[in-house]
Amino acid sequence: MATLHPLPARNERSAPKWDSKYEEQLPTFFEEFKTVAKAAGIDADDVEMKKGVLRYADPELMRFWRTLPTFKEVAKTWAEFKKEVLSHYPGALEVAEATTEDLKKVVSKFAKSGISNSKELITYHRKFSIFADSLQEHGILSGVQVASFYMQAFPDSICIHLDTRLQVSFPKKVKGQAYSLTELREAIDFLLSDTEGDDFYVAKESSSIRGLNALIGERAVHCVADSGCSIVAMSDTTSNALGLSFNPKRRIPLQSANGKTDWTLGVAKDVPFRFGEIISFLQVHIVESPAYDVLLGHPFEILTQAHIQNFLSGDQHYTLTDPNTDKVVMIPTIPRELPRFRKEEGRDRRV
Repeated sequence: MATLHPLPARNERSAPKWDSKYEEQLPTFFEEFKTVAKAAGIDADDVEMKKGVLRYADPELMRFWRTLPTFKEVAKTWAEFKKEVLSHYPGALEVAEATTEDLKKVVSKFAKSGISNSKELITYHRKFSIFADSLQEHGILSGVQVASFYMQAFPDSICIHLDTRLQVSFPKKVKGQAYSLTELREAIDFLLSDTEGDDFYVAKESSSIRGLNALIGERAVHCVADSGCSIVAMSDTTSNALGLSFNPKRRIPLQSANGKTDWTLGVAKDVPFRFGEIISFLQVHIVESPAYDVLLGHPFEILTQAHIQNFLSGDQHYTLTDPNTDKVVMIPTIPRELPRFRKEEGRDRRV
């Protein structure tokens, strides 16, 4: 049988304490009292619990708590008494009170001031998470809704390219499953860390934001390499400029930051990419208005047996091998470029 200990005196170190100037600490005070009450063996006795907690309240609080109906009525439980006490201290709700209006205020504040660097992003993320976590935990908002609110603090230019980044980073994301706030923050962070101008953000990690030029037909096309992407993709404006045909029946889902699922436009089969003396025939997914002309994902590296060499200077070389002829070519990468093919007023144009 467990040894019981009497309730500690008010001035003892182990006694629960609460300064009424700090209402938010009242729930903690009740938890501390519950601990000593359990040690004293009175935690199952509602009357003793109500009487016992008074010894740790200052005289004014003691007199007020004694006036409460839940204290006076013997039939009222400890839980009912505690709930009534808490109702008189707005800042002491056991679960932090949060509303969608609180969330909207945070979003609106940062949308107006702007988020231009990692420090500002972290501050926004922290303040947003405080309310979002409570709203989601209590079923007020779903994960998709929270993600949608989160994105409202950022301009369209970020949101458009963030979708592309998330699509290539999480190709196996289950349809309809929301991105976590951490996934969104990390994706936005690298976009902010490598911006160029006000309108373009290239979906590529800063440690490897390099490009390769390839010939497709007789046209030079700038390609961004991303081994983390499970497909080879091309913008619809680029495919139009090159005159590529594609199969619109072969589409795959791409999930955006707010949980919305979009689809590729189709697949262009066996598109010849010439890298020096090597020609590689790639299956290319056509994407509407991404942040690149061509994105070379993991299939490109497999088919060309690509070997990547990085240098302290920041330079990066690709060594490609033709598995059919055993030809080898080494291609220095170049700084990535903005998309050369863009839409303007509903028409495709080359920059």
